[in-house]
Amino acid sequence: MSPLALKDKQVKLIQCAQCGAQNRVSGHSITHTSVCGKCRMPLPEPSHIRSVKFAARYSVWIVLGAIIGAGVLINEFRLSSGPASNDVQTNNEGHSSPTLAPRNYPAMPVTQGIHQIYTSAEQIAPFRIVTPSGADSFYIKLTDASTGVLVMTFFVQGGQSFEAVVPVGSYRVKYATGATWYGVDFVFGPDTRYSEAVKIFEFSSKKNHITGNTIELTPRGGSNLDTKTISADQFNCNVLRNPMSPITAPSTCP
Repeated sequence: MSPLALKDKQVKLIQCAQCGAQNRVSGHSITHTSVCGKCRMPLPEPSHIRSVKFAARYSVWIVLGAIIGAGVLINEFRLSSGPASNDVQTNNEGHSSPTLAPRNYPAMPVTQGIHQIYTSAEQIAPFRIVTPSGADSFYIKLTDASTGVLVMTFFVQGGQSFEAVVPVGSYRVKYATGATWYGVDFVFGPDTRYSEAVKIFEFSSKKNHITGNTIELTPRGGSNLDTKTISADQFNCNVLRNPMSPITAPSTCP
C-alpha cells in the first residue's frame, strides 16, 4: 500500500477540542483531515498520523538537510584526520619531528636558560649567547662536532643574553627561530626558521686556563657569526647517547 493511502481504519469517537462535540470517525488518513461535524474545526489525530503527514509535507527539506548534514560530517572528519597522516609525532628529541604545528595546538610556556642536558660530562667552559632585539626567540642545540651527539639545548628570548657552562669539546651550533613556542615537537610552528653556524666552536681547558665562546645569533645570518640556512629535518636530526652506555644510539637522521 502506498504511504499516501495509509489509514487508521479503526472506528472511533473523537471529541472536538473546540466545541466538545463527539464525532464518529471511521478512520484517519494522511491525505485529508477529519473535521468536527458541529463546528468544522479539525479533529485531533494520532501521533503517527501527524508524523507521516509532516514527513510527506516537508520531505524535500528533510532530504536536503540530510545531504547537507552528511557533507558537514565528512568535511569535519577529513579536517580532523588529515594532520595525523602528515605529521610525525615523537616523545623525545632524538627523533624527527613535524615542521608544522596544528592550528589548534596550544602555545607552551618556556623559561629562558638551559632546556635539556644530554651529557654527564663536567660542565666548566663558559658559553655566552647573545640574541638581537625583537619578538623572536631562539631554541639552540649544541652537538658534538665529530659524532653529532646532542649535548645540550638552550632557550633564549629575543634581545636577551644568556651565560652557561658546557663540557670541553668541539661543538656545532644550530638553532631555530620564531615568535611562539609550541614545544620540542613543533618548535615555533610553520613559520620556524632554521640555521646552523658554519664554524666549529672549541671549548678547552689547558693548564688551568679554560677557553669558552660567545656567539651572537641572528635570524638570517650575518653579524659576527657566519651561518647557513638548514631544513627542519637537518635541525631535528639528532644522535642521543644512552646515559647507561658509552655506545652512541643509532642516528635518526635521514
